[in-house]
Amino acid sequence: MSAAPRWRWLFVVPGLAAVAYGAYGLWTSLSSEALTSWAVWMLGGALLHDLVVAPVWIGLGWLAARTLPRPARAPVVVGAATSAAVALVALPFVLGFGGDEGDTSFLPRDYGTTLLVVVVVVLAVSAAWAAVRVQRARDSA
Repeated sequence: MSAAPRWRWLFVVPGLAAVAYGAYGLWTSLSSEALTSWAVWMLGGALLHDLVVAPVWIGLGWLAARTLPRPARAPVVVGAATSAAVALVALPFVLGFGGDEGDTSFLPRDYGTTLLVVVVVVLAVSAAWAAVRVQRARDSA
């Protein structure tokens, strides 16, 4: 018997059908300019991830494995990943994409400062978590 159960096809087939339906809808409802823009966005995102983001994360993981004690690694990685995700979501607001100089109600807050505060809090919590884990490991040893 194979390693994968046969019932998994009950999930794969509807998933592939949904992807095909979405691709058909995208292909038939968008102009060629919009399709080109969508393709550039999707391919650009994949290339950005594979050529920049993934190697940076691999390097940071290698560095963490070489420099941090084992109990501190998980909290530091979680804090870094959470900070990166928050920064990625907040980046368009921080940079003011889509803003209009005449519309003062669009992006009315200081998103850069807010992002900085959120990242500092996340990193402080992860540092405290790491310190507690290291201390517990020393106490139990």
